Amino acid sequence: MKRYFWPVLTLFVLFATSCQQEAGLEKEKEAILAVLQEEAAALAASDFDRFRATHIQDSQETRVELGIYGYHIYQGWEEVGTLMKDYLEGHQMNDPINRKENVLIKVTGNSAWLTCDNIWKASSGESQTENNNLQIVFFEKIEGEWKISFATYYSKPEPVEGIHESFY
Repeated sequence: MKRYFWPVLTLFVLFATSCQQEAGLEKEKEAILAVLQEEAAALAASDFDRFRATHIQDSQETRVELGIYGYHIYQGWEEVGTLMKDYLEGHQMNDPINRKENVLIKVTGNSAWLTCDNIWKASSGESQTENNNLQIVFFEKIEGEWKISFATYYSKPEPVEGIHESFY
């Protein structure tokens, strides 16, 4: 019996440690998704202070927007913050709904990335708008809190008939 004690104990410790790491990783992923959802809620509420609290706010923060009309890169919090503050001041959404679908998250230490389908629906008077794009976000964990350091939004092109979707 003594002969099997140490190998069995070693396996038990490895298994227990692995389970704890997996639980910790899932907790981090939930925290990252909560930051992304808080950012969307801040935008829906036109609340710049809440939006700002989800971002790293340094000179390296970057936002990239790519659509059918071209693209623009905003570099540094001064540009990103000004863009979003101006947008929120001039844009009021009625009954906004934001969904994040097909979410993938990878956590590596104090850094993480996320991709998802980012779907917005809102009304303005009689008209209804819907935006559907691919969102890619990088996060950094600072003083125990996840913050957005890079975000990009790619408008989804319409599928072309006869072309396999893996060629997009």
